[in-house]
Amino acid sequence: MLARWLGLAALAAAGPVIAGCAGAGVSSTEATGSQLAIYSSLPLQGPTAGISQQIVEGEELALAQAGGRVGRFKIGYVSLDDANPTSGQSSPEVTASNAKTAAQDTSTIAYLGDYTSAATAVSLSLTNAAGILQVGPASPYVGLTSSLDAGQDEPGRFYLGGRRTFGRLEPSDIVQAGAQAQLMQALGVHKVYVLDDEDPFQVPLANIVAGDAEKAGIAVAAHDSISTTTGATYTGEIEKIVGSGAQAVFFAGGDGAGPVALWRALHSADPHLLLLGTSSMVSESFTSQIGSAGASTYLTTPILPLGLYPPSAARVLSAYRRAFTGEAGPYALYGYETMSVVLAAIRSAGNRGNDRQVVIDRFFATHDRDSVLGRYSMQANGETTLTRYAIDRVRGGRAVFLRAVDGGSAASGG
Repeated sequence: MLARWLGLAALAAAGPVIAGCAGAGVSSTEATGSQLAIYSSLPLQGPTAGISQQIVEGEELALAQAGGRVGRFKIGYVSLDDANPTSGQSSPEVTASNAKTAAQDTSTIAYLGDYTSAATAVSLSLTNAAGILQVGPASPYVGLTSSLDAGQDEPGRFYLGGRRTFGRLEPSDIVQAGAQAQLMQALGVHKVYVLDDEDPFQVPLANIVAGDAEKAGIAVAAHDSISTTTGATYTGEIEKIVGSGAQAVFFAGGDGAGPVALWRALHSADPHLLLLGTSSMVSESFTSQIGSAGASTYLTTPILPLGLYPPSAARVLSAYRRAFTGEAGPYALYGYETMSVVLAAIRSAGNRGNDRQVVIDRFFATHDRDSVLGRYSMQANGETTLTRYAIDRVRGGRAVFLRAVDGGSAASGG
């Protein structure tokens, strides 16, 4: 497990970094003493390492600008890597180890993570049992906050402590589904064929998209689950799609070799078929491989062009560039706000800033907060009120911004 300890002196004249992990359990809602720890868990290796680096450095910058403290509390930061060192992919075992490390540290006041919904599905029950606030910069899976089309016993199984302790800043898949329905309407789609890749974190999104399409007056020809493992063939499925009369295919799935082959085969079978994909597919590993199918491809993503963020975002990114050498983009803003909103919750708690439950309560009381991501509030189920999504086209093998849409208010039930 790779840990990155924040050296605040490298960024600003600030307080010292927290010292290590403590005992085996947490018996009180109050973190020990006036030295508090904030943990982060992200894949710092592999294909999303660059994104994670921006998030981590954004978090570091926010803490450095706060001088490494809130009131009488000194704040230390621990960045953990949840990637398997062999594969570079997020690992459930490593994620669980990271969450346990944070939960067993009696100075922990918050846990920032994770990048993927699958990782948060592992970490959340552990941080919740310890009564620790968890704020996700991403992880859009609906079942983490809502029962709408979610898995069995979700979201309850993540909150065995009985109270909500998780909030995310990225709009959820419920909002993404709304953006997809708006996209279909804008494209004049009257019938859509819905696919998913059998991933339990993608199937609910496909279900919600199908439902939203029908509510928008768009017929759903069918909803099929297909395997997109390397070497899979899609001849029979594509015949069904082409024969259905659907003008568009919506696919909820990943960005690997299987989806690339699916995209190419769909476009080859019917070059006029519109191909709609999700934020999981907004990567050059996908867009650079789909060839001429890119001309028919539309992808939804919560990552907006920098010009669509508030003026404060430009100031933060300017400070980011002075402090770090990497790319300064929207992911750095998500990291910056993830740390900033936690620091604000501690600040709002006053002298009880080391009381985990008070900090959780202050986080969920966030209302009309002006941030680098825009103005937002936190809802009782852990959803943000941020609802803007970008529509991207594929040009020259890359995802290119086309327009922004409002995916609508996130569901408040849960």
